[in-house]
Amino acid sequence: MKQLLGIKVEKLAMGGFGIAFHDKKAIFIPYSAPGDMVDVIVTHDRKDHSFARVNRFISRGDSFVQPDCSAFGGENPCGGCDWLMLSYDEQVKQKYELVKSLFLPFIDSEKVYPTISSPQPVHYRNKVFMPVGEGKGKRSLQYGIFARWSHQIVPHTACKNHPPVFDALAKRIIELCIAAKVSPYNELQHSGNLRHLGFRISADGSEILVVLVTLSGKLPFSGLLVKHISQEFPSVKGIIQNINREKGNVILGADTRILYGRDHIFDRLGNTSFRISYRSFWQINIGTMELIMNSIRKHIKPKATVLDAFCGIGAIGLSLANEVKSLILLEELPEAISDAKENAALNGIENVSFVCGKFEELLPELLQKQHPDVIIVDPPRSGLAKDSLETIMFAGIKQVIYLSCSPMTLARDLKVLCSNQSYELDSLQSFDMFPNTWHIECLAILHRR
Repeated sequence: MKQLLGIKVEKLAMGGFGIAFHDKKAIFIPYSAPGDMVDVIVTHDRKDHSFARVNRFISRGDSFVQPDCSAFGGENPCGGCDWLMLSYDEQVKQKYELVKSLFLPFIDSEKVYPTISSPQPVHYRNKVFMPVGEGKGKRSLQYGIFARWSHQIVPHTACKNHPPVFDALAKRIIELCIAAKVSPYNELQHSGNLRHLGFRISADGSEILVVLVTLSGKLPFSGLLVKHISQEFPSVKGIIQNINREKGNVILGADTRILYGRDHIFDRLGNTSFRISYRSFWQINIGTMELIMNSIRKHIKPKATVLDAFCGIGAIGLSLANEVKSLILLEELPEAISDAKENAALNGIENVSFVCGKFEELLPELLQKQHPDVIIVDPPRSGLAKDSLETIMFAGIKQVIYLSCSPMTLARDLKVLCSNQSYELDSLQSFDMFPNTWHIECLAILHRR
């Protein structure tokens, strides 16, 4: 394989790569940072750019800190972190630089604000699913996180991103599984049984769900597991067996068995309470989500009629319900709409209506009949379809609030909304929802010209 010796990493790119240049070609290098001098091995060579992996660090840049994780870096690094070798202040600075490089070509620099740090830079994840596989010893099991771009499990004992109690639970469950001779899932042969361990926790740590994803409905040790886990971890409010008999990358299957307690926890976003099932979408970093909600509140007028599209279980919309005239929640998944209705009842919210169906199909009729003043969208990573953007523009909604986990698709969609002087951007605020990774959450506020 081709080697490049003594090249310098100049900056960071979306995707978590460091970028060096050689013979006028950009070289994308994971787990590297500005100022690093490296020898690399080219793994994929293209006409105008290449991808490479570090063979040797000659020296490290000024922002380097020693990663406090045995699973980070090395020959087979864990895929959970991109930037654990950077100080946290540097991570936030680099995210702002990435946002600026993407948006400043078409947005006034005064409207692109510095990235807001996470209140909790470590142990912030309130949900995780970890794959289970065969360990090195006889009848041994291991759990961890997949290596980047692979399904090879990188075992670990302590993750910097999720709460330590998740690791303690996982270790104990694996011990019980080994004692009960539970077989790990083999992805290639589609055999074995235990596929994933999953955990979800409330912000105050008082409620935890445990999820065991299995290939088969049979789980003969479940009584023993329930006894030990419920006694040793009093915060566990539910232990669920999810059965996934299908091949493929989708973690959860269609069948659910409650082995202990309940299949949901209760959590809060601001002053609003939420019932959250083990399947529900709930922002992974609730501290940062609180900051996002505070920013949204500053821009919504009290007498507004608000359409919360892609509402899920109602996290954003219901948190605003007591501050607006009326609220419409739109969601494709019937289960999520059912949860949203329960959450509205839980909080005594009555100025809300619910619509179940696909955003793209129902949006034109909703805008025509309901005439909302504000539309809030928090779409999947793929963003909004062009037809939906044009529908919003044609309807003349006064305000668009766009929350995005993909700066690239947000940039694409903002160019459409701001075309022909339809909308003007008031502000673009980035938030660090995912410390130690390159991922960035962005909030765009637009008003109709």
